[in-house]
Amino acid sequence: MIIFVYGTTAEAIKLAPVVSRLRERGVPVEQWLTYQHTEALDATMGTLGLGRADVVVARGRRGAPLKTPVDMVVWLLSVAGWTVRNALRQRRRLDRRRDVVVVHGDTVTSVVGALLARCVGLRSAHVEAGLRSGDWRHPFPEELDRRIVGRLASVHYAPSEEACANLRGRSGVVHTHGNTVMDAALDSTGAVAHDGAPYGVVLLHRFEFISDPARVRDTLRLLAEHADVPLKVLVDAYARDAIVAAIDELGAGDRLLVQPKLSHGDFIQTLRDAALVVTDSGGVQEEAALYGVPTLVHRMATERSEGLGANALLSYWKPEVVRDFLTGYRTYRVDVPPPAVSPSQVVVDDLLARGYGR
Repeated sequence: MIIFVYGTTAEAIKLAPVVSRLRERGVPVEQWLTYQHTEALDATMGTLGLGRADVVVARGRRGAPLKTPVDMVVWLLSVAGWTVRNALRQRRRLDRRRDVVVVHGDTVTSVVGALLARCVGLRSAHVEAGLRSGDWRHPFPEELDRRIVGRLASVHYAPSEEACANLRGRSGVVHTHGNTVMDAALDSTGAVAHDGAPYGVVLLHRFEFISDPARVRDTLRLLAEHADVPLKVLVDAYARDAIVAAIDELGAGDRLLVQPKLSHGDFIQTLRDAALVVTDSGGVQEEAALYGVPTLVHRMATERSEGLGANALLSYWKPEVVRDFLTGYRTYRVDVPPPAVSPSQVVVDDLLARGYGR
């Protein structure tokens, strides 16, 4: 049995190619969900063909998605309660030699999943392992999450040579030659109708950005004043209030066009056809690099190298960098050959070679 523990839409998207390839091989899979995201996660699982949860560890805060630190605390207490009630039963059911827990990335759920593995007597494998920004404060808390999971996991699926180097001295490090998000993008299909007019895509959602109203307002002002194409500002339930309030305050609704978050397939099509992208999402940074779309990574630090020095530029939250990108983004367009290796297939082959899921 291979158990996937996740709780956000991003984790679902990046793990879906691994789950689907395991199912194609007839490997038994279970999905244990913590539901940091709730309705959005269910919808994403449906569009990706992941089906339903086999085990619900928690469901947000009383069924609602997590938006505040208080929500996070209540949710963690729910997770702890589930573990106390169910760990012994799961330990008796599972086989520590053939079963494994797989977690992904840098969410709090990735830490929860690795700890759950310990509680039920299993090893854990970390997909997208070894990424480091070098500063625990940026991004927060994601950088801390990565470091904790790096200590708890037994197998580390690292997407780059740099990530492998960050795990030097640890056993079980596997170079996947890219992130599974590449497979998710290449596997996706979209049905968005565009009229051919140029546009940009903005997706800003990290806690360290959204929690600073002044930074949100100043960033959106720069985008409204200096972008020469309309900008589609994609928002989810967690970032919507902060983004919409700032746009309304600026009176920039005619230039910054707020739209709900798209399904993954529609998003990839929209991203691929965009003139430019502004984001603080590491996953979107990787997806944009796959297609060579000019991208401003609006963060103080990034743990990913994909696209930097080619189609992508790190802003360090500096206004002058934002302005320069918006006036010169066309020079960041690059042609990118298709990837030669499927990272998801590397993960699948290695899990099976280790005897898991047999």
